[in-house]
Amino acid sequence: MLKAGLLTGLLGGALDIAAALTVYLAVYDVSPVRILQSIAAGVQGPAAYEGGAASAALGLGLHFFIAICAGIVLVAAMAKITLLRKWPLLTGVGFGVAMYYVMQKIVLPLSLAGAQTHDAKSLAIGLAIHMFIFGAPMGFAANRMLKGS
Repeated sequence: MLKAGLLTGLLGGALDIAAALTVYLAVYDVSPVRILQSIAAGVQGPAAYEGGAASAALGLGLHFFIAICAGIVLVAAMAKITLLRKWPLLTGVGFGVAMYYVMQKIVLPLSLAGAQTHDAKSLAIGLAIHMFIFGAPMGFAANRMLKGS
């Protein structure tokens, strides 16, 4: 089950960061390095934006750490609750929404990055990425790996 959680998290993390880097560059003209530094700001605070490639690498590592933890939680929940495996798309989408709000309302406010304010457009983008690019594929991946175990 740990392997399934790890793989599920890696999948979700890779899809999520690819979407974030692409969308935020296209919509807000924010460079990939700056996005990764903003993740590192959770532990480095504002100094992350002066940390160059090292802060960006830290941000990428933190991103995948969180995604892998999320994958483990999702797989564990789906292994215990049969109903979640019956509807992997809805499970994944719901998990994506939950992860978005956990990050926005708990993790970020407790981090050195602090709470973030979002306009309607950035809220919609963030939720859509978490629901359909992060959560849904993770729901399907977790379901498939649990069937194989």
